[in-house]
Amino acid sequence: MNKKLKYMNYTVAFQEVPNEISLIINITGCPHNCKGCHSEYLREYTGNYIDDDISQLIEQYKEMITCVCFMGGDQNLENLNKLLCEVKKQYNLKTCVYSGRNNIHVFDEIVENDNLDYLKIGSFKEDLGGLDNPNTNQRFYQIYNGRLVDLTYMFMK
Repeated sequence: MNKKLKYMNYTVAFQEVPNEISLIINITGCPHNCKGCHSEYLREYTGNYIDDDISQLIEQYKEMITCVCFMGGDQNLENLNKLLCEVKKQYNLKTCVYSGRNNIHVFDEIVENDNLDYLKIGSFKEDLGGLDNPNTNQRFYQIYNGRLVDLTYMFMK
């Protein structure tokens, strides 16, 4: 059984989702253990339950944000899908997930339910770098009418 999602911290940022002002929520309990990860502290399952705080966080920033970005959460897709649905339906905000998974198809149901606007997929590989590296294995997609549009180029230096 999957544990309910917890988060460690959050911030409002411009750089994670192109052309959006995003509430970035750092989900803990990351199962991917990518070597060289810049957020190793998120591997530990600790923090507050995001279900308990999501409404309060959005209310606090709703006048300034256009998107809510979950950094992780793919270890419990059912809980993540519920949160994405709530953000879209209740607050009419765009949604994004940053995932370390390499199999994009685990998100098919979420995409089909129209609960996701952006998806970053792919484990971090030190030798290939992140989204800003032309050699990266990671991809950033905008989901438009059920189609994945690759926007990875927007992160390149």
